Formats: sequence, structure tokens, C-alpha cells
Amino acid sequence: MLSRFTLTFLYLLIVWVYVSIFGSFLWGQDKPKGPPPANVSVAEATKGLVSPQAEFIGTVFYQEVSDVASEINGGAEVVKFEEGQRVKKGQVLVKLGSDILRKSLQATISTYEQVLSELEIAKIELKRKEKLLKKKSIAEQTYDQDRFRVIGLEKRAASLKAQVERIEIELKKKIIRAPYHAIVIKRLVDRGEWISEGKSVAILAKDDVVDIVVEVPERFIPFVKKGMQVNGTVNSNAIKGNVFTIIPRGDIITRTIPIKIRLPNSLSLIEGMSAKVTLPTGNPKKALIVPRDAVISMFGQTVVFSVNESKAGMRPVKIIGYEGLNAGIEANGLEEGMLVVVDGNERLRDGQAVVFKESENRDLMSEDRGQKSEDRGKNSEFGRRKAE
Repeated sequence: MLSRFTLTFLYLLIVWVYVSIFGSFLWGQDKPKGPPPANVSVAEATKGLVSPQAEFIGTVFYQEVSDVASEINGGAEVVKFEEGQRVKKGQVLVKLGSDILRKSLQATISTYEQVLSELEIAKIELKRKEKLLKKKSIAEQTYDQDRFRVIGLEKRAASLKAQVERIEIELKKKIIRAPYHAIVIKRLVDRGEWISEGKSVAILAKDDVVDIVVEVPERFIPFVKKGMQVNGTVNSNAIKGNVFTIIPRGDIITRTIPIKIRLPNSLSLIEGMSAKVTLPTGNPKKALIVPRDAVISMFGQTVVFSVNESKAGMRPVKIIGYEGLNAGIEANGLEEGMLVVVDGNERLRDGQAVVFKESENRDLMSEDRGQKSEDRGKNSEFGRRKAE
């Protein structure tokens, strides 16, 4: 007879064999062999021309910055602005004391009116003398004296009138106004201060339009054209402007040339902010064109996911440049007509199964290429045309 130990061992062995054979067969039916298919959107890669581009760092500047100064002397009686305040064109900033000047104006006006009265009497007297001279009742010398007296009074009246107008202008200058719609950068005066002629009372900036000044290496200047559109970012906010001018004076140490890009200040940018702008660095070259959303960073490299037989393939790419919502790239194994993932690519892994639909951006991409082809007729260095 078998011992109890032997029977127990045989029983456990049979159970183990049963679980190993039948259990693995049953459980293996439900065990997944990989991650589930991912839902993604795709677009077709095309070929075209794109200009090589690079990103440059620039600085934001206000279009106009003015030191608002007083044109006459006077004590500051009223100061009606603060730093950071927005002011309108013609808005009162400072009022200077004008009591003495007003009294001087009154006195000058009185003198002017008195001279006008004397002039009127002198003209009447001259007409009488003129009649007497015709009758030879008076000497010509007497008539000449009255005639020159009228001329003298006319000159004096003109002088006094000019003095009155000058004092009125000075009174207007006693009120210092904003020269344009602006924001106050600095307040330089307080009540009670004596303001000398030419002294600044405020620094104002016109901030509805701003300039971004970028120092560009001289070798890239031939590819930058006045008026061309430029894209960039400030504090992660997208901006779009135009090259306003290429300043014709470079830095002899760095051999860079300042480029001024002008744009509306819809983001309330402040002078001194850092900006990143993308500028062309070479002639247009052939490249694969894909939507920007297809290009992502993963594992420290720039990649695009292509779709082949419902599986995603990760392909490292080199960015040639950007054109609107599209990017020009170079990539091994990626060809024209292949599908690339434009939505859902952040969660993909190389070789993962996918379920895809065509992106709505695919049609927009075609329309964008058509528009760029028309624009390229005006400026052959920028834009993208479909490769023949």
C-alpha cells in the first residue's frame, strides 16, 4: 500500500498538471497581447517647397516714447496723472500757475484798446487835414505830421496785438497736455514744484503698436525682405507681424544687423519683454509637408507617427521650416502620400495598433497650399507650391 505522504504528493501533482494544461488554455483566451488600438486622426504627407527657418530672440519696444516737457516756466499747481495710467490725446497732465500772466494779459489788452481809440481819432483828424490841404488852408508839413502819427499808431497797435496773442499762447502753454493716446511710463513732477522751460514732466509711450527688434547674423539678411510676414511668440502667446525695416547699421563686434518687426499690440505687450520670432535662413528647398500638429517631441527627439496597415510607426524627423499651419520636414522612411497622425499622437507608442479617421485639417491644408501658391507669384521666396 502507498503511504499517506505518497498519496498527497500524487494528488498535488495531478492538480498542478490540470491547472497548467487547462488553466493556461482558458486564461490565455482573454489575455491581451498588447495595448488596445488608439483612436487617432491622420492627414496625408505631401511634397512642396519651404524656406529653412530659425528662431531668433528679440526685444519688445514701444513705437513712440516721449519726454513731455514744459515750454514755459511756472509752478505746478495741478498734476492729474499717475504712472501706469492711460491718457487720451489732449488730456490735461499738469497745470502751471498763471495768475501773473493773466494780469499781464489784461494790462496789454487795455493798452491795445487805448491805442486803437487814439488811432481812430488820428484817422479822423487826418481826413480833416487832407481836406484843408486841398484848399491850401494848411501847410503840407502839418498834414505829414498827422499822416505819420496815424502810421505810428497803426504799428503800435499791431505790436500790442501780437503781444496779446503771445500772452494768450503762453496761457495755453501753462496747461501741459498729452500729445497722443498713450500710457504713462514715469511721472516726473509733483504739486508745488517749479517747472523750468524745457523740463520734463512725464514719459509717455504710444503702445497701440509695438516693434520687436531682433539682431540677425549678417549671412541671413539676404533672405529677410521688408514687408514679409513673421510669426513668433511672446510669453507662449502667438504673435504675427511684418518686417518694418532692416536698420542699415550693424554691430561690428557681433556682425549682426537689427531687424524691426512691427505688429498691433493686441496682447498688451510691455517694452523690454523677450520675444521669439521665426525668420528664413535660406532659399526654399523641397521637403515633405505635414500639419504642425503631426510634429511632436518624444524621448528627447522630434518625431512624426506614420500609419501603415493600421499600425503607428515613430519616425525621427528634421524640421526644415514652418509655413502657416504646416511644417516642412526631412525623415527617413516617410514618403509623399503616407498618412501621419495629427491628433492623439502624444499617447502613441511605436508599433501600436490604431483606428483612424482623416483630419478636417487635411482639406484646410490643401486650401492653404493653393493660397500659398498664389502668394508665391508675388514673392517667390516664401510660400509653398505643390511639387511637380
